[in-house]
Amino acid sequence: MISPLIVTLVFAVPLLIAAYTDFWSMKIPNTVSLAMAVGFILTLPLTWQGLPVLGEHLMVATIFFAAGFSMFAFGWLGGGDAKLMAAISLWLGWGDALPFILATTLFGAALGILLMFGGPIAPVRLRTSALGMRLFQGGKDMPYGLALAAGALYVWPNSQIGSALIGG
Repeated sequence: MISPLIVTLVFAVPLLIAAYTDFWSMKIPNTVSLAMAVGFILTLPLTWQGLPVLGEHLMVATIFFAAGFSMFAFGWLGGGDAKLMAAISLWLGWGDALPFILATTLFGAALGILLMFGGPIAPVRLRTSALGMRLFQGGKDMPYGLALAAGALYVWPNSQIGSALIGG
């Protein structure tokens, strides 16, 4: 039997990579979102809960994809963020969607506040670096992949798949 830890790592590692790359480069590689989607497909036999549940996950992902695409079109979200959000949502059922949205929104708000007001308390070395200038100089861009990853990891243990693996 495959350990629940392996499935959790298949879920978590791409999220950590997305957060890291988005923080440092303001870009989330397509391969990260693809890894999330492929990881879902590869772990499907290990987390199988029936066709109705699979249909639910696909419907949630479709709605999140449409929402992310719309937010990207309006300039509210980066393309990498929209793709990552859609890939994350493959792993979510209806009951997981709202907690994910709320957690991601709260982490995003905290990140926004930190970027708006954290400059003066950040170490001088960070503030004066190219990264610090980009993060703290009041630009409208922010590495929202951090909030998406944090929201997904926060929701994971109580999600349909996470709790089924953990036995909760």
